[in-house]
Amino acid sequence: MEPLDTRGLVALRAVAEAGSVAAAATVLSWSQPTVNHHLRNLERRLGATLIDRSPRGSHPTSVGSLVVARATEILGLCDRLGAEVALWRESQAVPVRIGAVPTVGARVIPRLHDQLQARPRWQTRDEAVAGERTEVFTAALDVTMDEHAKLVSRLESGDLDLALLVSTDIDRTWIPATLNAAHLYSEQLHLCVPRSIGPIERDSHGMPDLAVLVSQTWAFSIDPGDAIDEVVRSFCLSAGFEPRVGMRMDDYAAINRMISAGLAVAMIPESSLSTDPDIEVIPMPLSACRRDVLLVSRSRSAASAGSRARHDPIVAAHDSAVAEVVADIRTVTAQWR
Repeated sequence: MEPLDTRGLVALRAVAEAGSVAAAATVLSWSQPTVNHHLRNLERRLGATLIDRSPRGSHPTSVGSLVVARATEILGLCDRLGAEVALWRESQAVPVRIGAVPTVGARVIPRLHDQLQARPRWQTRDEAVAGERTEVFTAALDVTMDEHAKLVSRLESGDLDLALLVSTDIDRTWIPATLNAAHLYSEQLHLCVPRSIGPIERDSHGMPDLAVLVSQTWAFSIDPGDAIDEVVRSFCLSAGFEPRVGMRMDDYAAINRMISAGLAVAMIPESSLSTDPDIEVIPMPLSACRRDVLLVSRSRSAASAGSRARHDPIVAAHDSAVAEVVADIRTVTAQWR
């Protein structure tokens, strides 16, 4: 089979984004005949019409839209390949793409970076002659901070190697079958309210009486499926009311300021508590709820395991870099277990 010329994919994607061949030529700094030449070659190679042309512009056909989606993936991999080779040339480092929800990432990623930097660049290989030392690769972090649902999607698509996610679901029923989750540590949750509200009574199990907050405004996450928000909602419903969400943000420092000003109440994990004297902090019983921090990765299929059995140095280097990062994540989070 004749290999694809990526210039045709570049031209098709540019036309789809710009809306015309002329606009695509401008974006690419190509001539219009050059864009048309690569589009025709791509259509000939695939045996399908990919562009509908009209006086109002050019747009992908139905099959063209499919090719645009695949072109975006292929060209993204090409860009990634170039970046990885450049990183290897400069520092013998293999990039490991890790995602994290912001509250966990802000706590773990700086310590993880320091841990990786502390590793020696020179190590003794097992297969080397005794005492011989040789330069080996190390892992370099490519970090994405994003919402939980988006990180799960990127893990499933292969766009991330690892993710630091949170869950209040003890059975972890939200985890797709394509992913594996390992528990790192747990955080106690705290109900934080303006001190002006006054004391909130707690039952014999330490559960606060949420009914007194029926008229209060809650600060929820931007992520509509946030684990802590779901816990809050279930507790409020059990107390006989639907929580009134008045603001959405993922910056706990900002949330604490809103609570201090009397503008909100919120459920906040232990690592993000404020010492502000105007905030009443009420620990929730661990038996009722907690926040688990999880290290999530893709499951390995039998097919992928078979491909690894045929020694591929690139795959082996990447797997070793991921294993290095996983080991260091466990090291830096051990203090919170």
